[in-house]
Amino acid sequence: MNKIKTIDLWTEQKDNQIECFCGAFIDGFDNDNIPYDAYKVIRNVNCIITSNHPGLNVRNKHNAIVFYKDYVPVRLVVLNQNTDIDLGIGMALCQPAYNVLLKDAFNNLSIKRFDVDLHQQPIDNGVNPAFEIDVSSCDRPDLLSCMLKGSYTQSDTELGKSNGDSDYTFFPNIFIQYKLITDTEEFEIEHQSAFLNGDKTRIIPLQENSLLDIEAIKGQYTYGAGGWHL
Repeated sequence: MNKIKTIDLWTEQKDNQIECFCGAFIDGFDNDNIPYDAYKVIRNVNCIITSNHPGLNVRNKHNAIVFYKDYVPVRLVVLNQNTDIDLGIGMALCQPAYNVLLKDAFNNLSIKRFDVDLHQQPIDNGVNPAFEIDVSSCDRPDLLSCMLKGSYTQSDTELGKSNGDSDYTFFPNIFIQYKLITDTEEFEIEHQSAFLNGDKTRIIPLQENSLLDIEAIKGQYTYGAGGWHL
């Protein structure tokens, strides 16, 4: 079993969140770059999400997409139980890339899709979907710079900017863990420290074991007035 500690990680907030699909599929398709060469759709699987802040509202996820480059996982999307995965993928593939639709670029580049159903019974954590926070996990400095400006993507897109509050405060003591076991991988992604926007609708947790220097980031920021009250 391939154990993975850091990856480009996407979390669907709302059921059928098309921005999440579009961002995950398009990010990196610029400057003649090909960010992945295959992807696997995984149905009926449990991604367990825990935090040291009980008030951090993020549902466990029950579907996933893993993207690969040269057989190595490079991107993970975790999705809600009731999301229409094929609808989301279909809409994502209608985005333009290389002067054609992304689905045509996939055909030209021979990007393959695989499907697996793990038939796991869903494990819920009792979070009310109406109060779920938007999680933008970050694993690299360039992406962090874009996320702090409101974007979901490192590529130049408008995705994520529908949330107008990009006034972030840094909180060094937030811990969030994602655990997901697929048919071939074991993901254990841990975050230490996070940025939270002013109206507490979006959080950017920083991945440990990633390209981010979290200690250096901690040295640049301090608590906001009054701390974080959930």
